[in-house]
Amino acid sequence: MLKIKWTDRITNGEVLQRVKEERLLLKIFKNRCHSWIGHIIRHNEFVVNILEGAISRKKTVGRPRLQYLKQVTRNTAADSYTAVKRMTCNNSRWKAANQPKD
Repeated sequence: MLKIKWTDRITNGEVLQRVKEERLLLKIFKNRCHSWIGHIIRHNEFVVNILEGAISRKKTVGRPRLQYLKQVTRNTAADSYTAVKRMTCNNSRWKAANQPKD
């Protein structure tokens, strides 16, 4: 195809440039995560309680993990989780906020 030998030291980015492609896996993953969280917040109150931390549990030892909702808030460029929750209620606004930025 491109006649690249396996012994050639070429980065993945360079190979993708040669075939005129781009990395899509991360974009697809973010898009699916955002559509899932929008669906969950709109439709499933029990899972929302779990995501918001309303159900008590035993405190874990060590560094706190990055919370999924904080990650979604950061990726949508919203001010807070309440802004994300308001955005998800308006489906067209939620889809517009999560369009891939090229």
